[in-house]
Amino acid sequence: MKTNLLTLALFMMFSVHSFSQKFYLGDRLTPKSSQFQLLGISSSTGVHTYKYIGTITDSYFYNRKVGEIIVGLKKGIIVTTIYNLIPEKGDVGVPQSTLDLVQSALPFSLTYRNGVYGANIDNMSISLSRTTNAITFNKDRIMFMTSVKNSLLR
Repeated sequence: MKTNLLTLALFMMFSVHSFSQKFYLGDRLTPKSSQFQLLGISSSTGVHTYKYIGTITDSYFYNRKVGEIIVGLKKGIIVTTIYNLIPEKGDVGVPQSTLDLVQSALPFSLTYRNGVYGANIDNMSISLSRTTNAITFNKDRIMFMTSVKNSLLR
């Protein structure tokens, strides 16, 4: 990975705004059963996916309440973070205020395609979408995801 831009992007994203637990791509993590619930293991990449079940100490991320936090680990290194944010009454899609906050922390513009806002920065992908699926535990959520590119995980 090109660490200069990746480190800068992560620093900018996660140091400007308060949020719940800090899970940084590339950090080591040893999940304890009291704080993490194993959701599954990818047969193609070997990534172990966990739901954070510990106490969320700061419950807001980009001005929306955090519903769930998911991390993906490969050989004990964080390769994916997902923050499922609870939409506020009246939110349509991803709220502009949330998009503006995320965009202000990024060195590149987010692109909109098929309902997903995203950017690829070196070997990292960032996406925001309004989603109801298995990753959001079938709840209406604003999903904020950062991940190492899938091709690097194989």
